[in-house]
Parts: sequence; structure tokens; C-alpha cells
Amino acid sequence: MKLKELTDIKIGLPLERKKASITNSENIRYRTLTLKAFSNSNSFAELQSEVFIADVEIGTQYLTKENDVIVRLRAPSSAIFINSKNTGLVVPSLMAIITNRYPNILDSKYLAYYLNSQYIQNQLIKNSQGTSIPMTKRIDLLELEISLLPLERQQKIVTYIETANQEIDLLHKLINEKNQLKTEIFETLIK
Repeated sequence: MKLKELTDIKIGLPLERKKASITNSENIRYRTLTLKAFSNSNSFAELQSEVFIADVEIGTQYLTKENDVIVRLRAPSSAIFINSKNTGLVVPSLMAIITNRYPNILDSKYLAYYLNSQYIQNQLIKNSQGTSIPMTKRIDLLELEISLLPLERQQKIVTYIETANQEIDLLHKLINEKNQLKTEIFETLIK
């Protein structure tokens, strides 16, 4: 199936249009997703955001909702899953908001991991436009073919990936601790 048959995809808000001027006294504070939120797309914990001050209220269609998938449109393209800790963030125009219309047949976390797969990344690179900084277009996302496995199998894949990511995080922590111990032992021996 194509992604457009299962989801709604819209581009985020051009922030400059809503940015408050210094003279406006009725400013509204929001948190906005940054490109740094995509730096570790293996973990969908609390995402990096920054303060954005708007001159008017921003419509809810530009705010993250639980189970949305946000795709970075500027290369390198990647996807993040929005959990309950990351709702209400403003999505800027360098990102697309994917809303799953059929959660009973498509798991949103599976979709995020699927969009981050090398297979899909290769397709997005092939279709991206721009010379200095390639961009993914909304139409390219809409036309993506998705391998729609049974929901239970999707959820098992998500569980496996999350467990593998936890193991990788533990291994990185162990490597850092081992390096620190090695440095401390060496420092102690040369004194």
C-alpha cells in the first residue's frame, strides 16, 4: 500500500510568518521541534526543542499529537515518533507531520522505524531535490510503498528494535565507563 492510503501528511508551519515582533506585547510562548530532535532517531524519548514566541495563536494542525510521526524533509531525512512526552510542540516547515488514520492496521512506531530503514532512506535520497541540501517533497512521502505486515507482527518488530536500542545504549555506556577506567588507571600508574 502507499502511505497516502493510510495516513494524512502535511508540512509544518513556516515559523517566520508567526514570529512575534519585539514591539508586540501579546506574545504567546511555544516549544518548537528543532532539527536536533532527529539526531538520535533510535530513541523517541524526550525530543529536543526550543522556545518560539509567536504573535498569534498557532493552530493545532501544526502541533505534535501523540502517535504522530514527524519526518525531517531536509537531508538527511529521518523520522521520529511522538509519544505522550512530546505533544504540543510546534512543527516547523522543514518537517512533515504524518498522522496515522488506521492505527488498527498500522502501528505508528513501526511506521517511524520503517521510514528510517535503509530501504526507504535510499528511495528518499533517489527522489530528493536540491543541489546543496537535498529536500524530500511531500508527494514523495505520499507515494512511498509501505510493507504492511499484520499489526501483531509490526508490534513485535517494534519491541525487538526497542530492545536492541536499549542494548546498544548499554554497550555505549559500558564503553565510556571502560575508557574512563582505563584513563584513571593509567593516570594512577604514571604518578
